[in-house]
Amino acid sequence: MVLKNFRSILIVMLVCFLSVGVARAADKSAWKIGVAVSLTGVFGKDGSLVKDAYTLWQETVNSQGGINGAPVELIFYDDKSDPATTAKLTEQLIVSDKVDLLLGGFGSSQLFAASPVAEKYQFPLISGGASSNKLFERGFKYYFSTLGKATEEVRGCVDIFSVVTPKPKTAAIIGADILFTSLACDGFKKYCQKNGIEVIHFELFPMALQDYNSLLMKVKNKKPDVLLVGSHLLVAMKTVKAMKEIDFSPKAVAFSYGPTVPKFVEDLKGDANYVIAASEWTPNMPYSGKVFGTAGDFSKLYIKRFNRRPDYVEAAAAGGAVAQQQVLEELGLKPPLSKENRIRIMEALHKDKFETFYGKIQFGNDGANEAHPPVAVQIQSEKLENVFPLDFAEAKILYPFKPWKER
Repeated sequence: MVLKNFRSILIVMLVCFLSVGVARAADKSAWKIGVAVSLTGVFGKDGSLVKDAYTLWQETVNSQGGINGAPVELIFYDDKSDPATTAKLTEQLIVSDKVDLLLGGFGSSQLFAASPVAEKYQFPLISGGASSNKLFERGFKYYFSTLGKATEEVRGCVDIFSVVTPKPKTAAIIGADILFTSLACDGFKKYCQKNGIEVIHFELFPMALQDYNSLLMKVKNKKPDVLLVGSHLLVAMKTVKAMKEIDFSPKAVAFSYGPTVPKFVEDLKGDANYVIAASEWTPNMPYSGKVFGTAGDFSKLYIKRFNRRPDYVEAAAAGGAVAQQQVLEELGLKPPLSKENRIRIMEALHKDKFETFYGKIQFGNDGANEAHPPVAVQIQSEKLENVFPLDFAEAKILYPFKPWKER
């Protein structure tokens, strides 16, 4: 009888212990956040940077106790640089993996495919790696971007020529015929007109183009003062290689994207010098906020973690994650999230202003970041330097471009 009672007491104690354990496990439910991002294919290198940015954010947040006491769990899927796959994986994250929230991958074409899925299921989707104007023209409520619109993002790459001597008079504009890069070319054209620079050549080419030499020889023969290129990493690298091969040395060359990716300088080395590129953030900018501290603090942490300086897309991606985190904290939410709470998050993202290491983030009605100014950087001695606007410049602009034969 005593033994039977003892066993009963043990069973009761075990049940109580397990119940407390389950309750504690429930209290510590993780935030499941899904990301469909290009880790292979044409945008694989670019997408890997975005993955690193989110990973650093996750590690930093978890080291600080998580969000409202709950740790962050990231689920990454490789969309293989294919927009249709991006859409499929985004739905998989929502329906099968039952994530609480989403973060955006890389590339306007990819986000153009992912965002309708997020809109359908009413999931906020913040991207730091896409800026095509068309992303903001569909009346969506759940898509947000920490980058400025593509046509505005390249403004610094043209305005920079207002402070150089001699000021260029003519420009050639070329770019890949895909969402972001084609609109970047439109932006180059817009700001050339505003700066009194005549566009004497404008051409969009297939992303799969192999013969860059013939394209650039056609441009070279028109003798433009500057060359402006709507680009991603591979386009930018192929352009510089072809320029050297045909000995094309305009006074300046500027790209919408690519040179800020570490691989650009790693592969091209000294041939990358003098190149100008669009940016929206550098570590010396006077920004600060929760989670990472200052822009410089974020850069130092990034270098320590990945042994390289972050580019502006990485900063934009992490900045978007921080903005979403601030909303979760403001609303006092814990996982798992209900549909009603995701609606509250969407409304707060549209309403609030966020001070971060990336700068002020303020999403307009269309989801675009209205608060971020364009920046131009230049590669000098195989290192990226902030050269424009002059108020934030780390170095003087090297102009004109040093001819290939004199290097």
